[in-house]
Amino acid sequence: MALITLDPTNGAFGSSATIAMAPRPATLAGQTLGIIANGLGQSEIMFDALAAELTKWDDLAGSVKVVKPSVSVPPWPEQWTHIIDNATVAVTGFGGCGSCSTRSMRDAIDLEAAGIPAVCVVHIALVPAVQALCKLVGAPDYPFVVVDYPYNPTGVWSADECNAMAAQVIDAVRIRLTA
Repeated sequence: MALITLDPTNGAFGSSATIAMAPRPATLAGQTLGIIANGLGQSEIMFDALAAELTKWDDLAGSVKVVKPSVSVPPWPEQWTHIIDNATVAVTGFGGCGSCSTRSMRDAIDLEAAGIPAVCVVHIALVPAVQALCKLVGAPDYPFVVVDYPYNPTGVWSADECNAMAAQVIDAVRIRLTA
């Protein structure tokens, strides 16, 4: 009997590749923030609040957002093109389950390969899965932003919690997107 397996390293990198991070801008001023939201819970609202705060405090030129068709798949080709053609820095997520966390991390790493500095936002409960994916694709030290409890890992938050979470992660996102 033959055993058929799937290769989780398909895409921009092979399993033996070492990932180089895209060059970071000195500041976010004038940058366009790309958002790849996976649609988990209310995470899209949190990303909108994050973009609004970065625009207010860091003078972003604007933002572009796509919401993937499912939490555990890459953006559709036209969504990917939209982000690549318009974003100069990017954030992905929210990772609150195994497949959505690792796929969101993979989206961030693929953005790096396209020359766009990126960061992924994941829940603390999924850090081991994200670290395993990073190691698997040749980016064992890739930095990401971690959200802790009391926030529910599945993204079931109130509007106030979305705004509070955006305020909580803004500094870490800024640090990971700039030089």
